[in-house]
Amino acid sequence: MSKKVAGFEIGSHALHVAVVTKKGVKKVLTETLPEGAVREGRIVSYEALADFIKQTCKKKKVRFDEAAVVLPAALCFCRRMQSPIMTHEQLMVNLPYEFRDFITAEKDQYFYDYAVLGVTKDEETGEPTELDLMAAASLKSTVQDYKDMFRRAGIKLKTAIPIEMSYTNILSKAPADHAHCLIDLGHTAVRLYMYHGNRYENSHLVEYGMSTLDDIIADAMHIDPFVAASYREANHDGCQSLPECVEVYQNLANEIQRAVYFFRYNNPDVELEHIHLSGGGARIQPLRDVLSEAISIPIEDCSELIGAHDDGIETALGAVGAAMQ
Repeated sequence: MSKKVAGFEIGSHALHVAVVTKKGVKKVLTETLPEGAVREGRIVSYEALADFIKQTCKKKKVRFDEAAVVLPAALCFCRRMQSPIMTHEQLMVNLPYEFRDFITAEKDQYFYDYAVLGVTKDEETGEPTELDLMAAASLKSTVQDYKDMFRRAGIKLKTAIPIEMSYTNILSKAPADHAHCLIDLGHTAVRLYMYHGNRYENSHLVEYGMSTLDDIIADAMHIDPFVAASYREANHDGCQSLPECVEVYQNLANEIQRAVYFFRYNNPDVELEHIHLSGGGARIQPLRDVLSEAISIPIEDCSELIGAHDDGIETALGAVGAAMQ
């Protein structure tokens, strides 16, 4: 029997869960979090959220053998780096110094991990000279908080990974000569992730997201922003097409265009094949229409990356990638 792995991603507005086996994605779901459960990317009450996760898994009959979680960008540093050839032991000594400009506490208070993306060899001798790495650092206390939270939910957490590595897993079968841009149209921010094959190159942050639309809809319809989020998701009374919302879409398109041009400028020999949308905003058709018109690169559904066509894939892509770890 194929082992079932559940991936969890806790966003600012929703909990995303995906169950994956070697045969593919078996189940995906997205559940709106209680109001105020997450603020500025940080969980307000781990105990309350543990109970919510437990209740959600029970209500939705989510069954699995192992669990993995995506650590939010606010709690995990991730970077692409090159290193001279080293042993694992040498790398673990060296990694804290690579993150010295990012970490704020003592270096021994962090967990460090890495994945080898490639090895450069000497053209004459064929001997390896350099490692191409994806490296990550997170506070030990953060990882322990997540372990404790899932334990309270009755779940043994096996893996915690940054979103960049989750997307690397999603792109594991991408052609090495193709570049992809994955855009997470999230609740409080929009993040672009650039990959060459399955190798993470860089990212770009737009510091506003779909909650901006909720504020607009709330003002227009005289309702609470938390209620407005449900209106946006259902496109109640065509609220997604309010002129003020369309202006936000156009501003986002300009931001994304600039990031894409910057990537192309720095990688002139790499052809950016496709843009893939994920997150709650991926379901907003007027937004997709504006992006398609503004950006010359084809926009594809994320389902094309993994050969699955569940309706919830685009909102739970990070959870799918975590389950594939």
